[in-house]
Amino acid sequence: MQKNHFRICQMTGVAALMVAVLSGCSHYGSHNISKTANATIQGCTDPAITGTATLKEFESEEGIKKLYVQMEVNGLKDGKHAVHIHEVASCQPCGAAKGHHDPGPFGKSTPDAPDFNHPFHMGDLVNMTVVNGVGTLHAVTTRVALSDGRLSVFDHDGSAFIIHTNEDLYCDQDSELNPGCAGGARDACGIIEPVSLM
Repeated sequence: MQKNHFRICQMTGVAALMVAVLSGCSHYGSHNISKTANATIQGCTDPAITGTATLKEFESEEGIKKLYVQMEVNGLKDGKHAVHIHEVASCQPCGAAKGHHDPGPFGKSTPDAPDFNHPFHMGDLVNMTVVNGVGTLHAVTTRVALSDGRLSVFDHDGSAFIIHTNEDLYCDQDSELNPGCAGGARDACGIIEPVSLM
């Protein structure tokens, strides 16, 4: 019961943080943004799936790095789709992106490795909602960064977005993750690339 209460509180906190960012984007003007990155989203097997993602890093008043992720994708089936940052900047094939970006003792290097840290990987994001073939995602996270450091998506082998066929059920287990709990098959991929600020 206590564990479930923690999970509910955590998700509520994430939702509140997203609302705060989306309702006050003007507060984070360009002078607050320290780094940006983009990704071009392409279908793993379906060329009709296309999209873009923008990542903007800024600091809170307390000096905490926050990453704002905005994504729009066309061609996915309607409904919810899991979106994760994966640990390798490769989409050929989509399995080459390997496992979820998760520096530290819980990191995995294979797509289907036993998993004891989901949904608390550094690269785990909220689900994308698709309506009439158009999917949008707006999220903010402190789990990853564009800046140098252990949580950076720009480590020695880079990082990529993976969009899955189904939604992430945010399963929190003490044993191996049930198949499909994190979204199942991979529908689309996009390599995260840095953008220089002028």
